[in-house]
Amino acid sequence: MKMKGAIIGCGFFASNHMHAWKELNNVEIVAACDLNLSKVKSFCNKFHIPNQFTSIEKMIQNIDLDFVDVVTTMETHLDICKILSFYKIPTSLQKPFSNTFQNAKKIVNLYKKSKTKLMIHENFRWQTPIVRLKKLLKLHNLGTPLYSKISFRHANPVGYINQEYLYDLKEYLILDVGIHLYDLARFFMGEAHSVYTINQNTNKKFKGETAFTSLLRHSNKSVSIVDASISSIKKPDCFAQTLITLECKNGTAILDYNYNITIHKNKKKLKVVAQPKKYKWTKKPWNQIQESIINTHKHFIYSLLNNITSDTNGEDNLKSLNIVFASYKSNTLNKEIDLKL
Repeated sequence: MKMKGAIIGCGFFASNHMHAWKELNNVEIVAACDLNLSKVKSFCNKFHIPNQFTSIEKMIQNIDLDFVDVVTTMETHLDICKILSFYKIPTSLQKPFSNTFQNAKKIVNLYKKSKTKLMIHENFRWQTPIVRLKKLLKLHNLGTPLYSKISFRHANPVGYINQEYLYDLKEYLILDVGIHLYDLARFFMGEAHSVYTINQNTNKKFKGETAFTSLLRHSNKSVSIVDASISSIKKPDCFAQTLITLECKNGTAILDYNYNITIHKNKKKLKVVAQPKKYKWTKKPWNQIQESIINTHKHFIYSLLNNITSDTNGEDNLKSLNIVFASYKSNTLNKEIDLKL
């Protein structure tokens, strides 16, 4: 029997989510909701979704749902989650899951109080190269991580076509991309205790920062350098790949361009290619991200079917979001900020 779900938000990125849902045999998206009637009609026609709504409450009251996938902008999330948590609808929520840390905590508490599952759609953790790198660290016993460099630097404007609202954000790249990278730093290195960040605006079309560099301190005096830019001119351009170096007690692992992973240990070198799987609807340079949406959906459904807490649940992702807002504070005050929840 298929699980029945709905999508809230029928904008640009929702199409990627919907294509990904269609790859899961045990799921059926039976409804979509958007405040814009013409937009939700067009979306439902495109993906053959039988029920369309402009009201979340009417959708919930008329359709029996096992879960909802929220693919709207962050400032809408609190009001949407108030409704979904009240009706106890398990929720996959697009990142960043709030535009303020206070509202993020409110969202987590809403689901905690209603005893309803909340997963943040932190898809970078589920990218094929990232998952493979994590497995290789354990397989080859590279040991305690001491240093990491996590980098997302490119000059490809394709990421911002159909997302013009990004130009007007006063806080841009850290919220949009940094949240992913900080989460990966936690994923590989453990919890961070402090952050020092310098922001730059390298593209005047954007009101917010278009480049940043952060130093994270982790336990055992390990450190991470996390950086991103949309003005890094190089050929070939590596959008939308995240490049990672992990220096560990027993060796080093490097995730490089074109999904190449190199393991250095005992004066030996092992090379692996962690190529994302191709689907009819995925295309370069988005394919790595698009495939990860499928993997993230699968994890969400698995957590629901097995009644377990998802890896990127609300309380976990609060820690990544905390680094985001601490980074903005660090840049403003020009000082290292302790990461206390």
